Amino acid sequence: MQVTQRIETYLKVQKVPYRLLSHPPTDTLEEAAAAAGVELCQLVRAVMLEDDTGLVMAILPADHMVDFAVLNRLLGRTLQPARREHLTAVFPDCEPRSFPPLPEPYGLSAVMDEQIALMPSVCFEPGSHSHLLCMEGALFSWLQQDTRRGVFSHPSRALASHSIHTFTMPAASTGEDGLKKLHPAEDLAQRQHAVQGLPSLPDSNRRLLQLRNSPTLAQLMDIVAPDAVLAAQLLNYARTVHYGYRGKAETLHDAVTGVLGLEAALHMALGLGIARILRTPVDGPLGLHSYWQHTVCTAALTEALSTLLPPANRPRPGLAYLAGLLHDIGFLALGHLFKAEFFLLNKVIAANPEVPVTLLEKRVLGFEHTQLGSWTLEHWTLPPELLITAREHHNEYYRGEHATLANLVLLAEHLLKRTHFSDAAAAAPPPAIYTALGLDKGRVGELTARVLEQGAAGLDDMARALSG
Repeated sequence: MQVTQRIETYLKVQKVPYRLLSHPPTDTLEEAAAAAGVELCQLVRAVMLEDDTGLVMAILPADHMVDFAVLNRLLGRTLQPARREHLTAVFPDCEPRSFPPLPEPYGLSAVMDEQIALMPSVCFEPGSHSHLLCMEGALFSWLQQDTRRGVFSHPSRALASHSIHTFTMPAASTGEDGLKKLHPAEDLAQRQHAVQGLPSLPDSNRRLLQLRNSPTLAQLMDIVAPDAVLAAQLLNYARTVHYGYRGKAETLHDAVTGVLGLEAALHMALGLGIARILRTPVDGPLGLHSYWQHTVCTAALTEALSTLLPPANRPRPGLAYLAGLLHDIGFLALGHLFKAEFFLLNKVIAANPEVPVTLLEKRVLGFEHTQLGSWTLEHWTLPPELLITAREHHNEYYRGEHATLANLVLLAEHLLKRTHFSDAAAAAPPPAIYTALGLDKGRVGELTARVLEQGAAGLDDMARALSG
């Protein structure tokens, strides 16, 4: 795709000249600017927001961030980042996360930051991650003549030197449950100590941990069968297309013995049981819905990728799946322990999808979910390979103990970024990871496409069931 038919027709009717710059597919506007050979300050972007009244397109310079408090005062509304499912129907002709900052062809109301009027030329993604559409700044402003205007954004570089609270936090969050409870300057020792307040593992999870080294079918069934929710989840897993079972798993016994396998079923039950004891908000890019969509896909792909390893280097059956399922548990712990910070980070990520999550959380909160996740798993005395995966799955240079699992999860996260929400920095995996794992890039690409194509519906069903 170069430019959507809707945008092409609109600009033709308006008789506005433009030029298209093609470049290799990218994940962020910063990467797109570099690939196309233009300055980032020439780019503009659209941030989609919503409230009970409907959707609003906020148009701002690509290197700026939304000041929610100012924007809400300007419009007299209480806007939040729009949910992804709402945007699919509005932009059916666009690639995911590529919204052309032209509201009229899509029948949207909009507001434009006045700073754009000072830009001599303007470039933006026309619904494609492999092209930039450029025109004179005056012509872009003319196209926005019916769009409301105001100054409601600040340069992203302010993150490094100013308090982020004044321009990324919605005004509605400044009450008792918002900024009054936010203490991002707390040192890491205090954060680590707060983990001691997490719930204890349920007895069923402790028993599953004890079974890991020498499980038997009878023992596993004795633990899982009485838990109706967990048993149903495992049975649903076994029935998905992802596992390619040609028969029909009628019972939990069928699911374990005929489809999943004993060790894999044990690890799945352990991961599902652990994650569900944390009380985390449902909505937002880090909420339960997105968490399960991301981690279920990551777990399935991590498990599949592990089959490409030489037998001597493969993790135990189900362990790769468990590592993928729990690698981002730091986000769930954040939502359970630090709700104000969780709320803040959700808003910043949703409004700034082009900025890597790891960069935002360090600048907004002063600590990373990888640290919180490893502390959480250590608190529950889970196996060291899971702690290390939670801590190192963004570290492309990690080659220490249990590096195979951490590197597999890192690879899976990058491979998923183009089609799913992922906190990986880019869609293209670091070349060194292929070398470290001894994997062929072509075989990895083929396997990834097969896993996502064959298992997409089943994996999404699992994620919805888990987050419900």
